[in-house]
Order: sequence, then C-alpha cells, then structure tokens
Amino acid sequence: MRNTVLAKAPLTVQSNHGGVTLIDIMVALAISAVLLSIAVPAYQGYIERSHRAQAVRVLLESAACQERMRAGSGFYDTTRCAMPRAEGYRFEILPPNKTSTLEFRLVAIPAGELADDHCGALSLDHVGTRSAGAGTDRVSDCWGGR
Repeated sequence: MRNTVLAKAPLTVQSNHGGVTLIDIMVALAISAVLLSIAVPAYQGYIERSHRAQAVRVLLESAACQERMRAGSGFYDTTRCAMPRAEGYRFEILPPNKTSTLEFRLVAIPAGELADDHCGALSLDHVGTRSAGAGTDRVSDCWGGR
C-alpha cells in the first residue's frame, strides 16, 4: 500500500450579491411615504367618525333619560339626567336647570381636535328632530344612519 496524500483544493465562496444599495433604500422609503400619505388621513377620518358616533350615542341615551322623566312626571327635567362624557365633544342641554319643562334640546359641540369637524354641532330635541351644524346637507351622514 502506498501512502498517498490527497491534496485538498482551497474552498472559495463566490457571491454575486453586493448587499443593499442606496437606490434600494430610497425606493423603499418612497413606497413607504406614499402608503403613509394615504393611510394617515384615512385613519384620522376613522377616528373622527368614531368620536362622532360616541357623541350620537350620548345624545340618544340622554334623550331616553328625558323621556323616562316625562313618562313619570309629565314633564322633562333637565337637572336630573347627567350628560355622559364623550371624547372630543362637550354637551349642553337646553333649557338648562329646568325641573318641569315641556321641551328640551340636547347639543353635542365638537371641541379640541374635532372643532373643525364638517358636521359641526349635533343636536336632538324633544320631538326627535336631529340636526347637524350649519351648511350640512346630509344629516343622516353625520348621525351615522341612525
């Protein structure tokens, strides 16, 4: 038997991949910017509609409370039904501080970031008439179809 030594060829790895280029990064940033320019306004609109829906819920609950007062005593009592809170709105009940009245009007006024809401102030009165701020043609859109 002969002693033979097998020579090993050196291992070399060849790669054609040079890594991420500046152009690749710039393309990714441009795509991200376009997506964000679409997503952020849509998200803000969603938040605005959710706050408006919460304000509508508060108005409807408060009107139901006033109707319970009228069913029990024959009069609305604007001192007894506390207006719950809703983010982005402040609430008023008219006439204020009346223990026996035959009418009422509930108003949700947008405040803070919602002050420029296109629906403006939402209101509901004792006969169920719903309204939205001045210049709003489609009250049903602002009231969420309710």
